[in-house]
Amino acid sequence: MNGQQHLELDVRRQIYNCIAESPGLHFREIQRRTNLATGSLDYHIHFLYKNGLIRTERDKNYVRYYPLTRNWTEEEKDMLNLLRNNKMRHILIFLIESKKSTPLKISEATGISLSTLSWYLKQLQTKGTITQKKKGRFRIYRVANKEIIIKYLVVHKDSFLDIVVDRFIETWGF
Repeated sequence: MNGQQHLELDVRRQIYNCIAESPGLHFREIQRRTNLATGSLDYHIHFLYKNGLIRTERDKNYVRYYPLTRNWTEEEKDMLNLLRNNKMRHILIFLIESKKSTPLKISEATGISLSTLSWYLKQLQTKGTITQKKKGRFRIYRVANKEIIIKYLVVHKDSFLDIVVDRFIETWGF
């Protein structure tokens, strides 16, 4: 059987297209986008994996799915893993737009509580995506390399299904 024969079933093609159009999605997000039952989705994802149409990548919290249409670099996978998280994506977009900011301003702009925000900022800092500088008693955060983040936001903008991304890209003229 070749790849096309594996995708003859509408449901299987729907799952594959979802993964191909939005690389790096995790199981529950694929389930939300396809409206399939857990068992059915699990069966077809396993079939696609077993027959060499998709690959899996495990990050700390999720198994993410990628089409085997090309080799994904570590940078791409890392950035997609970050950008697939709504809160991290909104924090990064806010920091790109404001150039630098304090946790209080980030919290107000994104609607993320300060205690939760602290965890996200620590994760982003650990991955080297943002930097922190102390200025008196304040911590100032900024994006380490905004060009990389903008690149992946633009390339994968249709897959985020997020008005914040759409507004950001429209504002920046991409």
